[in-house]
Amino acid sequence: MIGFIFIYWIWKAFSNLAIEYDKNKWKYFFIGLGSYYGITFLSAIVYVIAIGVINGLDAMDDESSYGSGLDFFFALLGGLGCYGVYKYLESKGEKEKELSKKEGIESIGLVEEN
Repeated sequence: MIGFIFIYWIWKAFSNLAIEYDKNKWKYFFIGLGSYYGITFLSAIVYVIAIGVINGLDAMDDESSYGSGLDFFFALLGGLGCYGVYKYLESKGEKEKELSKKEGIESIGLVEEN
């Protein structure tokens, strides 16, 4: 159930960001969703590889190397990664907005004075 709340928060944040910078909100939503689940999955893969290298492949069958705390940790990493992607898209949108203001059709032929 908490996963649905995360999906809603991701959708709301990325949709508002897309609307603010005149982008496609569904594209931004899927970027946000993909970043959350992708980073969660990659962090789990890195953990499994690390356990396999440190304790050997036989340790993978042992259930002591897995717990619900790890699920929370991986979800936290996914949330942090999603936040990082959000901030990246936000700064990219600000730069594009600033550039479009600076180099618009109205500025052709105008000389900027200091």
